[in-house]
Formats: sequence, C-alpha cells, structure tokens
Amino acid sequence: MALEGTIKDFGLPDIFQLIGLQRKTGILTLSNEKEQVTVTFENGMVVMADSSAKRLEDRLGNVLVKQSKLTREKLEEALQTQKATLQRLGHILVTQNYITSKDLKDALQVQVSQIVFKVFRWREGEYHFAPTDNVDYDRDNFNPMSADFILMEGIRMVDEWPIIEKKIPSMDIVFRSVVDASLIEVGDGGGDDPSAAASRSAASSTAKIRLSTDEESIYRKVDGTRTVQQIIDATGLGEFEVCRVLFDLLNRNIISTVGRGPVREALVGRREVSAPSLPTFGALTIVGAIALAGLSMRWQTPFAVTGLAPLSGGAYELVLDGVNRTRLERLDVAILAFSLKKGALPRTLESLVDAGLVDRSGLKDASARPFHYALTDTGYLLSAVDDGGKNRAATRIERVVPTDR
Repeated sequence: MALEGTIKDFGLPDIFQLIGLQRKTGILTLSNEKEQVTVTFENGMVVMADSSAKRLEDRLGNVLVKQSKLTREKLEEALQTQKATLQRLGHILVTQNYITSKDLKDALQVQVSQIVFKVFRWREGEYHFAPTDNVDYDRDNFNPMSADFILMEGIRMVDEWPIIEKKIPSMDIVFRSVVDASLIEVGDGGGDDPSAAASRSAASSTAKIRLSTDEESIYRKVDGTRTVQQIIDATGLGEFEVCRVLFDLLNRNIISTVGRGPVREALVGRREVSAPSLPTFGALTIVGAIALAGLSMRWQTPFAVTGLAPLSGGAYELVLDGVNRTRLERLDVAILAFSLKKGALPRTLESLVDAGLVDRSGLKDASARPFHYALTDTGYLLSAVDDGGKNRAATRIERVVPTDR
C-alpha cells in the first residue's frame, strides 16, 4: 500500500523513521514547485537518491572534474560511452581507469547525501512512497545509509543552518586567510556544533592553530578568490560540512570576508541574488543611517527590537519555549535513533549520552532544568518542566511507538 500526503501534515523525519522501522523497500518521491527528488530504500536503508534539478550523474561528473580527479575531455568520452552502452557513468569511469574506485565511492556518498539532506530543509511539498520487491543501485560503489544516520544528520542540519546563515548568507561569499599559514597544524579540531564555536580558541599572532584534517583541507582552499561554492566543489565534501567549518574559522578569526564572487545562489531556497541597481544606493544609504540610529538607541537595551517595545514578560517566555522546543526535537530524534539501533526505547535520557547520540548539555532546557522523560504504555513522553516540576504544555512531545519491535 502506497504512503502519500503533504510534508506539512507528516514531516520528513517521521516519513524516514516509518520506512526505516518497517524496513521497507521502494522509492520515496518528494516534490515541490521547483524540484522533484527520489530517494530509493532497500530494507529501510537509503541506497540512492536523484533530483530533477540536476541529475546525480551530472553532479558526479562535474564534481570529479572540479576536484581535478577527472578531465573534462575524459568525462565527455565517458558520457558518449554511456549513451551507447547505457552503463552507469561511475562504472565506465572506473573500468576505463579514469578514476579510482575510492574516488567514485567517496563522490557518490557525498552527492547522494547532499540530495537527501537538502529535502530536510523543505517546508512545503508532497511525498509518495511506492513499495517494490527490489530496487536497482550501484551495490559495488555505494554504502547504504541507515535511517538513524539520516534522521540525526538531517535534523542537525535544519537546526544549525539558521546559525550558519548569519555569517554565510549565500554561496557567492569569498573569504581570505588572516593568519600566517605556517601557524596551521593538523590535529583534533574538536567540536562540531556551530553554536558552540565561539567557545573555541580564537587565533592569535603567535600560537599554533590546530585544525582537523577536514578543516585544514577546507582552510587551504580559502585564497581570497574562491567562492563558498567553489570551495565545496574543490574539496569534495558536503555543502553543510564546508559551510559549518567556514563558520567556525570565521568565529576563530582565522579567515575573514572579502566580498562576493560570481555565484549567485543563496543557502536557503537557492534564490537568485542580484546586485543592486544604481538608483537603489540612495535608499540603501538612508536605510543604513536608520539602522545606525536604531543601534544607538538600543545600546542601553541590546535585546530590544528597533521600533518595538522592549522584549519582556510573555514574549520572553515565548522565546524560551522556542529554544526548549528545538532542544526537545533533537532529543526526540536521538530517542528514535536509539530505538532503531538497540531495538528498544532508552530507559533514561542518560542512555542517549552513553550511546554518543547527544551531548550531556542537551539534556537540560534553556534555564538549565533537566528535561522530563518517561516511558508510557504506548511510547514515551518528553517535555520541559516549570519551576514546580510540572510539564509545560507548550514544550511537550508525546510519541506513540509501535510495540512489535
């Protein structure tokens, strides 16, 4: 029986969880006004993904060329062979010794992940899952991705993109290094959460700067001319991973913004970004002056919003509820991931920490109160509590979990 509906009614995390839990095999089709994405599952594992906006094989070939692992001429030859033989592009590239098997596996993993994780940022659209007896994918060169991995990474991206966008609003931003490259050494860069990046050591003029292997590879591509998109293409890493590292390097004063390059794609929704026409500069000057005036008025009340009354009372509670809701949703995903791995719900939230699914700080709300978690007859209850220890209705998740686990 097919599963179908709208993303508003049944969120993508729930869709992936359901397919994963029931170990379904088939094709999930997701569509909105601009794009259609297909995700192929085998026994609840993601084994392939493709997009109508840009076919997987087109992405694959272009990325390998941009990484200098394949020449444009050899790609064209492989595409002609593919047209004549109908073989997979990756198979042709490897058998012709144009690239190595590892090159293909790495590139496929990144490109499929990019397609899958991108749909987690959709706010509207429709879905349709059609079960099948079997599916076709490149079994030799692609490692299936588990549902718990998809859920954890997808939700993490949705949670962290708004933070990253504050400093990297579009893919055409250009950065340059502001430290002596000889100070960079490869080691444990530590910390993946951009919200915690500020707690890491900022660069100084003399101290060594430790970066992880991936961080160092991204840093070496920052040359004052490459755009963010060009750095993504050159490293072969995922869009989110590169932007997260660049955000961290900015916070540590290792790189700074130069300006904008030729790419005109925004992070959210891939909106076209055009340069302002000359008549708009006067308006921009006025807006800038108003903004400066607003900042001066807010100096004494930094959390106020210019033109509005200061934040207080009920509004402050709404902000706290919003923060707590986000943290609860991350815990909710971690609980589901735990149940997928272990075959049973965790007895306590501490079990999530022991399993490496969340950090211990994520077990508390914005006021440092521990979240309430309890198993029920049908699933579990997760909520924030008030000072009296009572569940807050605004931040409460009650989930029913199938019992035939």
